[in-house]
Amino acid sequence: MKNLIYGAIALLSPLFTAFAQMPLKKQITVNNTNWTYYEAGPKNKNTIVLLYGWPQTSYVWRHNIQALSKNNHVIALDLPGMNPNSTVEQYDTKYIATLLNQFLKNLQITKPHVVGHDIGGWVAAAYAIHYEDELATLTVIDAGIPGLMKPEVFAPENAVKIWQFYFNAVNDIPEFLLDGKETEYLTWYFTNKAYNKKAISTDDILVYAAAYKNNMKPGFDYYRAFQQSSKQNVQLKNKLKLPVLAVGGKYAMANQVGLAMQEIANNVNTVVIEDSGHYVPEEQPEKLNQILLQHIQ
Repeated sequence: MKNLIYGAIALLSPLFTAFAQMPLKKQITVNNTNWTYYEAGPKNKNTIVLLYGWPQTSYVWRHNIQALSKNNHVIALDLPGMNPNSTVEQYDTKYIATLLNQFLKNLQITKPHVVGHDIGGWVAAAYAIHYEDELATLTVIDAGIPGLMKPEVFAPENAVKIWQFYFNAVNDIPEFLLDGKETEYLTWYFTNKAYNKKAISTDDILVYAAAYKNNMKPGFDYYRAFQQSSKQNVQLKNKLKLPVLAVGGKYAMANQVGLAMQEIANNVNTVVIEDSGHYVPEEQPEKLNQILLQHIQ
């Protein structure tokens, strides 16, 4: 019994650490969609909406929220399907962007600065494409936006960076192969796609793994809807006019994010973050905070 108790404490301690680094968790249901979010900063200031990617949670923003919320209202939002408390009927980014718009209207958020990393960047870009008038600015961080990336991004020689786009998109096989091995699978990403290896600790990985334990399918469904999201994105008739910040880690997407966003927007500022791989918010949080604050001012 004592060993079981010690084992449970060891497993839960990373989660306690995670909760301590984040604002108080809030939950709301809007039109049958359950949302979990974390809120900080004065509500009468500009609102920054933070959308994370796969396979992470809002915990990815733990080094950003405090700095960004000093003079801004910040909402870090858990996306449907990448949150054990929320699944939805479909995962194409236009649909998710529609749900996001409903959430923001319910909270009476107007003209937010929307920031998305990885799949959060897919959703942020789709939100701008379909609801441009609702946004103040758009920021996309190290994301392979459906339909907008250059063909060379998906070339075989780049397989180590993009293979999951294919593997995760296959029906059933990922769930079958990874059952009970979620932690090992996710660990591969953080140890191989991060340039700054100290940025994401073993405890941090356990926080993410806990969120995806027995909950991998909805995250994979974003990849399974990739082609549908691509078709939706390329149907944009006129380029976006709002200010767009495109951020890439030097050892990840680099300037490819900016090239993608130039396909759909006229006012694009591309920034490549030195000494960073894919996980820019964790690998170089201070640099990211600085350019985000400059972008929204």
